[in-house]
Amino acid sequence: MHTVNTEALAETLAKARQDPAAVKQQVSFDGEWQTEKGQPQFRAEIPVPHGEPVVFEADFPPPMGGTGSAPNPLAYCFGGGLACYAMTYAQEAASQGVELRSMRARTEAEVDMSRALGVTDNAPVQQIDWHLEVDADAPREKLEELKRIADEHCPGVYCLRNPVELATHLVA
Repeated sequence: MHTVNTEALAETLAKARQDPAAVKQQVSFDGEWQTEKGQPQFRAEIPVPHGEPVVFEADFPPPMGGTGSAPNPLAYCFGGGLACYAMTYAQEAASQGVELRSMRARTEAEVDMSRALGVTDNAPVQQIDWHLEVDADAPREKLEELKRIADEHCPGVYCLRNPVELATHLVA
């Protein structure tokens, strides 16, 4: 249903109910700082389960010392979170039999780069807004229920709303 494999989802849900540890996934990939002039500053390849790796390039905008030749790193953070949220919503809709004719998603945030420059302790981001525009044959109350479930179940929402341990390491 609307590109969600509901049979695979049901199998995974049954497996998770039996053993929650069975649905843990390890995420790992490497990236490199690019030293060649004219290239985006950072490049990585992200593995894809059934396809070729996706090239991930990031570059700061010119005022921050980059060329602006690729999205800035926070754009990926915002975009990844938005994709996770929209996909969680669509997944829940499919599992409840709500067919989505279409869904558009938008993210909005204001970024204060003064902390990155070391001139203030201001939070870089105060708020991130995610908007879903949903077209479906379902009452507004049902669509709101799906939103509430996506708010509760989306890993991206969880990571942004709850402190997640971050460990940084240096090999020199």
